[in-house]
Amino acid sequence: MKAQRPAEMAILIAALLLAYGGPVSAQADFSGKTIRLYIGTGPGGGYDAYGRLVARHLGRHLAGNPALVPQNMPGASSLTLTNFLFNTAPRDGSAIGIINQAMPTEQYLDIGNINYDATRFNWIGRVSSAVEMAIVWHTVPVNTIEDVRRRETLMGGTGPTSSTVFVPYLMNNLAGMKFKVVTGFNGTTEIALAMERGEVEGSATPLESLTSYRADWVRERKIRILVQYTAARNAEIPDIPAMVELGRSDEARQILSFYASAAEVGRSIVAPPAMSPQTVATLRRGFDAMLADPIFLEDGKRIGIPLKPMSGERLQNLIGQVGSFPPSLIAKARQAREKPN
Repeated sequence: MKAQRPAEMAILIAALLLAYGGPVSAQADFSGKTIRLYIGTGPGGGYDAYGRLVARHLGRHLAGNPALVPQNMPGASSLTLTNFLFNTAPRDGSAIGIINQAMPTEQYLDIGNINYDATRFNWIGRVSSAVEMAIVWHTVPVNTIEDVRRRETLMGGTGPTSSTVFVPYLMNNLAGMKFKVVTGFNGTTEIALAMERGEVEGSATPLESLTSYRADWVRERKIRILVQYTAARNAEIPDIPAMVELGRSDEARQILSFYASAAEVGRSIVAPPAMSPQTVATLRRGFDAMLADPIFLEDGKRIGIPLKPMSGERLQNLIGQVGSFPPSLIAKARQAREKPN
């Protein structure tokens, strides 16, 4: 093979650098800096558990080993945090967050106070997909989701953008259920206490809560699982129907699939828009390295939460695909989440 001359090599290297956006070894240096990892819910619950897990480990895998400080910023099912990250947070990598998995779909539904575009965020990576489920307390005379088609069932909910509120309404309008929702709870921890006291009969809960801090509910058979808020049944609970199965028409199932896409977003780390490519790449590669760290994996195992990761690049593509939902169905999807008359 003919050896390349220095001038030719210089041209080739320049072309490669242009294609990849800079030297492969280039990193943002976080020496002496503090990164705030904002959590869009109050203390306790799945988002808080995942956010604090990442905060304990990500800094070791970033250049300069910055300190990561978790900070809760609850409000409107993380809409407050989502707007903050998009509009106000610094763009230097010192502010990242974990927001409600429904935020990428919410922006298309005109619910009010939407001041962000999820496709323009820099998605750093997913710690796990999320399987949220409707559950009821064991004393409630409801054994399966079919029973809810015949009996009104009282569910606890937080804010209007939370799956604890709008998914029961979706199920009422598209699958013939009879859920009634009591709203205003400050997170799933408050709802759990209300269930134990008999103030509500059920709510939505992520699978990770039943394998970690509420494992006693499963072990002592204190709850029954009715339905998964997913497009397909999760392999860990194959006997529980997915909500898309329950739609009463093709159109209903298509709308339910749109909402179920949130489960794929799951527990993901997001950064503000308009950051330098170098900073985004550093955060993503540090995140990937963290996911392979035995210390991180052992910590996740210790607190009993599942890890089903996705790279930032794949996650960014997934968020883009959410916008492919047919515009002709947006108005119907919006109407389907409203409280039934």
